[in-house]
Amino acid sequence: MRQTFSILIILLTFQMSFACSCGKYRTFISASKDSELIIKAKVLKHNYYNRKRQSVSKEKINETEFFGHSILVEVLEIIKGQESRKTFEIYGGSEWKYASDCKMKIDGMKIDKTYIFSLYKSIESKHSQPNENKDDYSLYACQESYIEYNDQTESVKGVLKGKNLDKKRIMPYEKLKDKITFYNNGYNSLRLNSLSEFNAYLLSFGYGGKNPADFSATKS
Repeated sequence: MRQTFSILIILLTFQMSFACSCGKYRTFISASKDSELIIKAKVLKHNYYNRKRQSVSKEKINETEFFGHSILVEVLEIIKGQESRKTFEIYGGSEWKYASDCKMKIDGMKIDKTYIFSLYKSIESKHSQPNENKDDYSLYACQESYIEYNDQTESVKGVLKGKNLDKKRIMPYEKLKDKITFYNNGYNSLRLNSLSEFNAYLLSFGYGGKNPADFSATKS
């Protein structure tokens, strides 16, 4: 009986530890095509919730137990999608010992710092964190879900594109927005005036000399 119970505990632990398994990790631009909302936003505060859905301080959190962790953000600009609220919560990895919610951890995000977020609407399920509901957003762990924004240089930094997923690139913010728009909507979204202007734009992606009719925006 004791042996059977031990086996069940091991199987349960294994299942919970590997409930979230990623295929290929996606870059920020590549993942943008499936994101529901992409925003430029400032982190206002970190929120922590216990099992009773009560707001508590970080000091009262036992990191070996299940708890909720979100950030409250102020939206500065919407790059993709629609959202009327100026502030809302984004849930990250629960940081529980056996986390199974497939969310990217957010403990390293700094208050008053600006980031670019690639978000999905939260889904209420058995894996939802305390106080998380369908009006909130979450960060998916199997992709580059947020990148840093530099106010002084108006640039971004993160795993933006390419096959080297360990390489963080720096890119002008306006260029990132153009790439996301192009990757999501294709040539017609660019409102360019000529084929030569289109080819010049392709060169910024590393392509050139293609006919717009033959081009498919499938690379990041």
